[in-house]
Amino acid sequence: MADDIFMEVDEEIRAERIRALARRYLVVAGVVVAAVCIGAGGWQYSVSRAHKADAAVSAAYFTAMQDAARPPDATGADTGLTTRQKKGLQELEAIDAKARPPLRVLERMERAALLAESGSMSAALGLWDGVSQEHAVDPTIAALASLLWVQHQIDGGDPATLRSRLAVLDGAGQPWRGQAIEAEALLDLRTGRPADARAKFERLAMDMTIADGVRSRAEAMLQTLGGDAGG
Repeated sequence: MADDIFMEVDEEIRAERIRALARRYLVVAGVVVAAVCIGAGGWQYSVSRAHKADAAVSAAYFTAMQDAARPPDATGADTGLTTRQKKGLQELEAIDAKARPPLRVLERMERAALLAESGSMSAALGLWDGVSQEHAVDPTIAALASLLWVQHQIDGGDPATLRSRLAVLDGAGQPWRGQAIEAEALLDLRTGRPADARAKFERLAMDMTIADGVRSRAEAMLQTLGGDAGG
């Protein structure tokens, strides 16, 4: 059940990573252009070389992302990777040492998702945990990494540890608040607290500030539990 829910969440997360990449690299591109325009001599040459190196790594990243993308006609039922996705995973790993933040962070997030899909969960958890602990990472991406670390352990991770992580993510103003509360509700079900789970799903179903997908899943869970989505 949790796997089906988080499969839907993956699409929302992938879209957010793409938006974050676009926002950041538009800024980076503007800074580089400005530096080249006003620079001179050795400084201008250094900036130009750095820009070319970054451009090459960025191109390699987008190629890897294209290879890593699941084919449109794939059902998602098979947990293994396609041959092309495996190639994308190798390409992402190859640019890890060359990429600079935020591209390196996004590369690790995508690589973790592919590793999880291929069954290498320990490696995926290690990457998500590392991103969540990096001080220089954008708070939204760090929170996302922590959320994914929790989500992929809902069925078997230590409940106290998972709740401790989620407590940081479920507060007002947190970017992944709805998904964190959703994970807490699933954890409640796992640990034999259906009343607490139902209360959380009811909150989510009525909260118009969170993503539509979260609300829809909460309403579906309430129907499964015999609750009333309308309160």
